[in-house]
Amino acid sequence: MPTHVLHGDSFLVPKRLAHLIAEFGASDLLEANRHRLLGSQAKPGELLSMCRALPFMDDYRLIVVEGLLGIAESPGRGRRRGASAESGVTTQWQPFVEAIPQMPDTTILIFADGSLGASNPMLRMLKAVSEVEALSPPSGEALARWVKSAVEAKGSSISPAANQSITDLVGSDLWTLDQELEKLALYCSGREIQESDVGEMVSQVREASIFAAVDAMIEGRPSVALRLLHQLKDDGREAPYIIGMVERQLRLLALARDSIDRGMPPSELKGRLGTSSDFVVRKTAEQARRHTMPEIVWRYNQLLETDLAIKRGKLEPDLALELLVGNAAA
Repeated sequence: MPTHVLHGDSFLVPKRLAHLIAEFGASDLLEANRHRLLGSQAKPGELLSMCRALPFMDDYRLIVVEGLLGIAESPGRGRRRGASAESGVTTQWQPFVEAIPQMPDTTILIFADGSLGASNPMLRMLKAVSEVEALSPPSGEALARWVKSAVEAKGSSISPAANQSITDLVGSDLWTLDQELEKLALYCSGREIQESDVGEMVSQVREASIFAAVDAMIEGRPSVALRLLHQLKDDGREAPYIIGMVERQLRLLALARDSIDRGMPPSELKGRLGTSSDFVVRKTAEQARRHTMPEIVWRYNQLLETDLAIKRGKLEPDLALELLVGNAAA
């Protein structure tokens, strides 16, 4: 299987990752054959051993590495790295990259990252042995087409005026757009979404509840986290969506904490996180400064285990959400 590199918008990259895994027929692999690593914890030798291992009672071994290429870009995209820094990255990872063509065909290796510059040393090395996809958020007419397609995928349709209205109100943050379009599709129950519906239903972004809930989970305050997440459910958000939002925030939090530790300037954090929302960048940076990387990673791994249990039918989504937040006291 070819190695893949996905980088860009924080909404599009996970979507493309999920589609890619499904295309490979790797959605239902045994847990022993599924590996998800944060780039800050990845070591070339250990990763290479994992990639060379044959799958256990399955056709494939899936390995997803998140945030590794962005680390190679620190201290900041848009500035030239020192020759010694770039040389260090190249020296450390070049043997691994050179070994990729010899990996078993049963290994599916995917790197997922935020926005990367063309001069990123890891990206330059991987281009020779990987299929690279840069996923940028749409704008202008392309954004209008994205909205139309997203609404149709939800079993509804939208008028041109409503399409313009919602992008004017929400902007180009795809996470928020998708959330509001979901609400509108449910509200309109199959009829075409009109401009008046947008004015009535589209609220201001309620990211603050997610930030506060994640804080409470990491700090061991499960009752507070449950109250905040139940507020989101009362607003019409289902448990799988809430879990996905918490997963996204923990992933961004890990990237932000790593960027802060490496001295990345705040002005360049937006590209690393792969979001166009100034609010999300500011709140994530503030939140990252309050927590250590081990705290964030432990919570993120707990969430991945919960998500896997839901997908395998071992846990109902509502119960999984309660258990996930309840574990915050552990």
